[in-house]
Amino acid sequence: MILVTGGLGYVGSFTCKFLSKKNKPFSIDNLSRGNSFSGKYCRNFKVNIGDVGKVSKIIKKNKIDTILHLAAYTCIRESNNKRKVYKINNFVNQKKFLKTAIKNGVKKIIFSSSYCVENISQSKVSEISPYARYKYLIENYLKRLSKKRNIGVIIIRYPNISGASLKADLGEKNDKITRIFPTFYKKILYKKKIKLFYDPKSNIYPKRSYIHVEDIAYLNFKLIKYITKMKKKILLFKVKNKLNYSNKDIYNIMSKKLNKKTSVELKKINITEKLTPSKFKINKDFNKINWKPKNSSLGQICNTNLKWFKKIYQRKPSEF
Repeated sequence: MILVTGGLGYVGSFTCKFLSKKNKPFSIDNLSRGNSFSGKYCRNFKVNIGDVGKVSKIIKKNKIDTILHLAAYTCIRESNNKRKVYKINNFVNQKKFLKTAIKNGVKKIIFSSSYCVENISQSKVSEISPYARYKYLIENYLKRLSKKRNIGVIIIRYPNISGASLKADLGEKNDKITRIFPTFYKKILYKKKIKLFYDPKSNIYPKRSYIHVEDIAYLNFKLIKYITKMKKKILLFKVKNKLNYSNKDIYNIMSKKLNKKTSVELKKINITEKLTPSKFKINKDFNKINWKPKNSSLGQICNTNLKWFKKIYQRKPSEF
């Protein structure tokens, strides 16, 4: 049986929706960041992943053998301001959960990591954001576990995920952190100033790799099928979308689609920030999954986001 952690969160809800076409998966989500409206796609337990006793009972009672582990706080900026919170949630409780899962018979684990882990060396791990640091440390913890225990592990590094469903019945809704698409939507709509970061020397705006959330949900579905027959103990996959976008690209297309403009302030990027996404080769095993993104153009991401935002953001401008 499958257990999705963070099943009521953004990526988790889309993944559970995809999985529920056959059978509703089990989920653990304490709703600290998740949304109750996603509950129809899974059988959720409102439990913290660090609760050893309750997690043990859930895994044993429901004969869980495979876990898609998505539960985590996901904002780099927030992690810099709330270092202790991120250490507990994204490191201490993560290790507790993984130990508990394996102790209670889980044999397959898919762990959601991030592009931000690329090119990190052990000597520089203390210099990066807490969010990136704990993703890196949990990756290495899983690598050690896979060698000591008879478990299969897939580590999947995602790019930036955005978008909503075509019917606007599911999307991202998290008021605790800021994301570029909802932030730009609200600021353009109510003509509030937007900051765009760039490199004044080269006049280049940093580009990031974005991918539609429904493409990631489909990928997660394929990974769950693949891990059941995986022969290797551990695989590291990196999701590649050839289309990379800058904040200026996002502003321009959202402004055009909303038929509105707002004032823009140009700011110099941090010296540590890269202008382009990291380059990497695709693991040959990844091709065996037979997956390609279908919805991840900037236009498709924006179109689905705008339908969703119009539905959920119906407050007064002063409330933003």
